Amino acid sequence: MKFTLLVILCMCMIILPLEGAFLQYAPSAKIAALSGISLLDGSASCLFLNPANVQQQFSATTSYIIPFSFKGVSYKNIALSYRLGRTTIGLGYQDFGNDIYKEQSIISAVNLQIFSHYWLGVGLRYLYNKTETFEAQNSYQVDVGIRAEYKNLTFSTSYLNLNFGELENDPLPQENRTFISCAISENLHAGFGFVKEFDYPFSFRVGISYYPLKYAGFFSGFHTEPNQFTAGCEFKFSNFKIQYAIETHEYLDPTHYISIQYGK
Repeated sequence: MKFTLLVILCMCMIILPLEGAFLQYAPSAKIAALSGISLLDGSASCLFLNPANVQQQFSATTSYIIPFSFKGVSYKNIALSYRLGRTTIGLGYQDFGNDIYKEQSIISAVNLQIFSHYWLGVGLRYLYNKTETFEAQNSYQVDVGIRAEYKNLTFSTSYLNLNFGELENDPLPQENRTFISCAISENLHAGFGFVKEFDYPFSFRVGISYYPLKYAGFFSGFHTEPNQFTAGCEFKFSNFKIQYAIETHEYLDPTHYISIQYGK
């Protein structure tokens, strides 16, 4: 079993840099199904990608992800947010890996509504990395995001790792996530934009959110670098939501996401 996990770990360590990894998986099933376009979500999960996009009065989310269907490796996270007047505060935790290799982070974030339709978000992360038989490494990361709304259009952009954080002289990913969404109707929204990790090509993305029923929603998306299709669904019971998403890969098995959210 340990040998099998080691093989999986080696494969992940080869693949993940291509994905821009240190904990770069989508933080919830809905965001994954929308190809990473967090401004179409609004839950506490957004604080991992753009803290300015957290829009709910109170939100609690937890997610479990199986990368590339490898059962020996998992990614888990939990996030909480609460709004006080024009200020929203958030706290999140992420955990990726297994007993051999581990990536973890803790993030605290604040979201301030600076004008009637403009929000500014700032996040501070503590990152921890541990490989069996090697010393643990840690680092800090500063993120910032902006959100603006005009009629049925919403714009958001974020910059992750503004402080050029490193793990033992190994630079952590720096990326810009810029998106525009349009409310086509009350229950149909579409978004598009890009993710640009410095020194890597643009990843262009599109996502669609559709709620044919009050208690059910369906999502789909696509992005490049690498070319991947995403899809998912959501079922709502009172203020609770259960979400599932799947993300394809050009060469490997798909990644599965499941999330439980509470929000109002």
